[in-house]
Amino acid sequence: MSKFSDLIQNLKRKLFGTDKRQPESLLVSSPPAESSLSEPTVVVSSDPARRQPYFVQIGFDFGTSYSKCICRDVAIDKAWVYIPNSSVKSELPFLIPGALLLNDGTLEHVEHQGIDYPENGLYHLKHALVKAALQEWDDPVLTVYRNAKGLSDVKELSRFVENCAVYYLAGVLGEIRNDVRRRMPDFGALKKDYMAVNLAVPVADAQLPQVNTAYKRVLYEAWRLADKLAGHPPLHLMDLESLRNSSQNAEGGDGAGACTIYPEVSANVQGFVRSRVSSPGIYLFSDTGAGTVDQSVFIFSRRDHGEHLTYLHGCVLPLGSSQIERRAAASSGRADLQSLEVWREKKEQGGQESELRAARDWITGQLSGGTESTLAHAKRKLFVRDQLNDIRVIFGGGGHCGHPYMIGTMRPFSGQLFRNEIRPDVIGLPIPRDLELKDSEIRWMRRLYVAYGLSFEKSQLTGFTYPADVRDPEPQEIWAPRRQIPDMPEND
Repeated sequence: MSKFSDLIQNLKRKLFGTDKRQPESLLVSSPPAESSLSEPTVVVSSDPARRQPYFVQIGFDFGTSYSKCICRDVAIDKAWVYIPNSSVKSELPFLIPGALLLNDGTLEHVEHQGIDYPENGLYHLKHALVKAALQEWDDPVLTVYRNAKGLSDVKELSRFVENCAVYYLAGVLGEIRNDVRRRMPDFGALKKDYMAVNLAVPVADAQLPQVNTAYKRVLYEAWRLADKLAGHPPLHLMDLESLRNSSQNAEGGDGAGACTIYPEVSANVQGFVRSRVSSPGIYLFSDTGAGTVDQSVFIFSRRDHGEHLTYLHGCVLPLGSSQIERRAAASSGRADLQSLEVWREKKEQGGQESELRAARDWITGQLSGGTESTLAHAKRKLFVRDQLNDIRVIFGGGGHCGHPYMIGTMRPFSGQLFRNEIRPDVIGLPIPRDLELKDSEIRWMRRLYVAYGLSFEKSQLTGFTYPADVRDPEPQEIWAPRRQIPDMPEND
């Protein structure tokens, strides 16, 4: 074990008591190594030797349209919401825009909120990264990237999407690091001051090797380039390629020790499973983002003095809230970027135009079918099929609302999967007590649960098992209720 690992273990024992480290096989990344330490600008305090080394855990929720971040000072177990400088006066200042601009081969970041579909824009980057990793080249989200450079070669398209992802993540992570240094002016005065990052991936994607590998690759490179690209300086693609190549060939580790990929649902319910109100059982989590609805069925259990999530099934449905304005714009006869912005604003204001109502109704139907499929796949993994009747539902995500997302998700519980209609309890997520929030900011939590869950040091994250690692029971293993035979009638 390295000196750094010894330091972390001793620090955790002093602060948290007995170590409850999850098996390393449950986590994507390797243990932290000294070679993967960030190299911040050092501001020496008057007497840094009198304090313990800083350990700041960054929880980064990489969103389709907006990202969110919560950081935690592990030593005192207190967390705070990262607020970008460009959005301090906005209503939801923690939202980090996810769109980029490409002008004459130079990448820039759209700093201000409210422009989801900019001219010359590259948007829904997270979704594009997944589709490129899966080689689904005809997916509409990749059309934007293909047209931006007139690319026909799929290898060039894949590299371009990854370039954009590295540039975006590095620029944001660099600014987050700088914010940590502003909060802790003497960060770096001790050699063992340390920062790490956890990033969430939907369960259905995380268990796919090609997607998992793509996420790790761009995250590791972004982490290494974060200080150089902090704040997204305009950068030509050729210069970005050079930076990536030099970063890949640099000595001193690949940054993997500081970077962890973790299932999005596990991050979302991290506060719930730790709370006193949580109880073991089977749950459906439905998370509505801008691009997709990510659903998972899992069994929450307590074992070996810790919590564990066993995923039965996960899926990513292309029914996120941006589909509402896209379908409404198409119905109106104009689907250009300006029209998309107009319809997005109408949607967010609760508009009831016929185009919006039709789009919501369509998503309700599609989501109902998708949810029924999610439940059916999960049911096949159960040894006691009726266990599904005891399911509870948790909703999450910034795009969640009653119509279409709650209605579409709840409709299958009165369908053919169940002998009788059931009405599952809808479970709310608790407000964390270890997060710096004013009373007026508590409403932010609906969008921050993933980032909050990711802010815990990786050995403290709840263990999990992917659906691919949960086998279907054999027919003879499935419990069948005994058929009750009525008593024979008396002769008289």
